[in-house]
Amino acid sequence: MRVLFAVHGYKPAYRIGGPVHSVSALAEGLARRGHEVVVFTTNSNLDCDVDVPVCQPVDVGGVEVWYFQHIEPLKKALPFLRYFAKSLGFLYAPTMAAELKRMVPMVDLVHTHLPFVYPSLAAARAAIRHGKPLFYHQRGLYDPERLRFRSLKKLLYIALIERAIMRRATTLVALTEAESESYRRLAVQTPCRIVPNGVDIPGVDFHASVPAPFPIPEDARVILFMARVHPIKGADTLLEAFPEVVRAIPGAVLVVAGPDEFGLEARFRELAEHQGLTDQILFPGMVVGDAKAWLLARADLFCLPSLAEGFSMAVLEALAAGTPVLITPGCHFAEVEAAGAGRVVEKTPEAVAAAATDMLSDTGKLIGMGRAGREFVASRYSWEAIVDQMLDVYEEGVQRHRHQLAKTS
Repeated sequence: MRVLFAVHGYKPAYRIGGPVHSVSALAEGLARRGHEVVVFTTNSNLDCDVDVPVCQPVDVGGVEVWYFQHIEPLKKALPFLRYFAKSLGFLYAPTMAAELKRMVPMVDLVHTHLPFVYPSLAAARAAIRHGKPLFYHQRGLYDPERLRFRSLKKLLYIALIERAIMRRATTLVALTEAESESYRRLAVQTPCRIVPNGVDIPGVDFHASVPAPFPIPEDARVILFMARVHPIKGADTLLEAFPEVVRAIPGAVLVVAGPDEFGLEARFRELAEHQGLTDQILFPGMVVGDAKAWLLARADLFCLPSLAEGFSMAVLEALAAGTPVLITPGCHFAEVEAAGAGRVVEKTPEAVAAAATDMLSDTGKLIGMGRAGREFVASRYSWEAIVDQMLDVYEEGVQRHRHQLAKTS
């Protein structure tokens, strides 16, 4: 089978966040099964560009990736807009359309991975034009909390563009049941299938096998936040909660890791200084590779007090590293409590502080949660299992698409 993915960015564009990891892992998993995967993307890396060849195929982990130069004409014409519109942008890539026109007739299906961006729009329209099955992923962007963020622009775009594409898609793909419900709230009745993200399971005690990349005392209790530093992700809630944790656990350390997408880090540093905790709150920025793996494994507790997630890769990676998690309902991952791998609490500093203090105060229970989380994701969220699920969704959708074409011919 030949599959075309359309996505806003692709590795090594890690500043974009979780979708780059999950989309590339799915593409490589399909390729390992003998399927041919072609990715159409841009050279965007959030607030900069990746240094890659453009308008030509590049082999990335056994996947044929086409990076296209993106432009933002409005921001270029009106530079002051960048101070008010800190986002990926539309990612218009003018050279992509011609290659899609050539490529789409040669593939068996098209899978778009994010709304509101040009690569997904162009690929979806090409799939519809050429009568190819279209699989449509939203990756959490239609969560009600996310739609409240810049709501007018998003709702207008959905009404004018995205809803029509969703209705003509073969299959909508959701990461969670909450995502499936969010499609229905938009008055779209296209068949929907749930396929969560997967995760690679690292070796045990990875942090002990590599030099420590950060000056964290060996006996410190470490809380890790690892995500884009974005208003919706909840780092501010965790920072407000941290002084209460320190009162109960004086040597605790908080690590706030991730790209500073909205320029929030300066304010957070001021808050840490005001709290008298500058020596116990680290801001390493974005971390990748061994440093990221070390932090995930070294942390005693991973905390993501987010308003809205699709299906957080960072939470999955923490669980796979054997680190218990403390999350909020907006993460849509209540299963962690049933699995004994973490806690789900309301998104308030008081609730986060109380839960974090309770969890960090019981070493034995914390270790047990870590083991349970690792076993939980290994059994249900390995990439091999997720690829199996996606292939089943593709097969069912393609067959249904062919049946519909036969009825209309």
